Amino acid sequence: MVFRHKWATMAVFVAFVIAGGGIVGLHALNIQPAHQLVAAHEPEATHDPAAAHHRKRARHRKPARHRKPAHHAEAAGKWTSPSSCTEHEPAAPFVGVSINPPITQYGSSFASATGVRPAVVEFYDAFGQPFAQNEAAQAASLSAMPLIQLDPHVSVAAIADGQYDSYLRHYAGAVKSFGCQIALSFGHEMNGDWYPWGLPRTSPATFIAAWRHIHHIFATEHVRNVIWSWDPDHAGTAASEWWPGASYVNWIGLDGYLRPGETFQRMFDKQLTDIRSFTSKPVYLAETAVAPGPDQVGQISSLFAAVTSNGLAGLTWFDLNAKEQWRLEGDPTGISAFHKAVSAMER
Repeated sequence: MVFRHKWATMAVFVAFVIAGGGIVGLHALNIQPAHQLVAAHEPEATHDPAAAHHRKRARHRKPARHRKPAHHAEAAGKWTSPSSCTEHEPAAPFVGVSINPPITQYGSSFASATGVRPAVVEFYDAFGQPFAQNEAAQAASLSAMPLIQLDPHVSVAAIADGQYDSYLRHYAGAVKSFGCQIALSFGHEMNGDWYPWGLPRTSPATFIAAWRHIHHIFATEHVRNVIWSWDPDHAGTAASEWWPGASYVNWIGLDGYLRPGETFQRMFDKQLTDIRSFTSKPVYLAETAVAPGPDQVGQISSLFAAVTSNGLAGLTWFDLNAKEQWRLEGDPTGISAFHKAVSAMER
């Protein structure tokens, strides 16, 4: 799939007053004055104590997510019809956000704090759980495309061998019935050694076989509303070792975070060079953020500038506090730098 030019689908042309009284036109990334967006209460972040303790470089822990079973959400009448959601890819370069449920609350909180309505809302789900239609519908209600990270805390070899086919057919059918465009990733950061779907417990060959098997089931169920997002990490082994093949992937998402002293080039150049040696598929940053510190303003500016200069399709900001305070809410310095960077990226 090819990203549309950023001018093709932009509908919001507004000005935002930033610190110091300057006025900046922000017309390509759904940017709106913060006071016009819905504010939301920000509860304390929760943490998943087992999420990432095997990381070579302890970077972040994704807070545990909790959602009601699908039948509870259905009873509440929160489903979104296909006519009320996006049915196309976001325009490049896009800005997305990675959050935990409740999606409406945290998505609105991010938009209120930053003045940016995200084009993509990313959240995490466990393989074996039903399709998170309630969360996907809430993302769609924010005029964003859901990006679901489906993480297999089960045997990846068993998935490849067909032992979860009944579950996968049901999941594929639910996605098809949902109707809205979604992006789906399986086993993100597979090239690292901190998750069970990576080394040493899962080999590249086994992961590739499972990915292709899942893709095949969706194809046989005639599911047409999925963008397949394959998301390696900036660290770990070469991404090319885990590549399922061009026929099985639409987007490539790369994960990496900037702490004080770190740069885009040092973080991403090695894997970007590897990825571009075997595919010309669109690449974006599927998880990224900048930690508070003396370098934060410059790092945010250079991060967004590098997205443009490297021809990336966009980025998804990890707006969850874990090993670092990645979340922008409550960080006026970070928010101001974020505004300026987004504005510069769309010019």
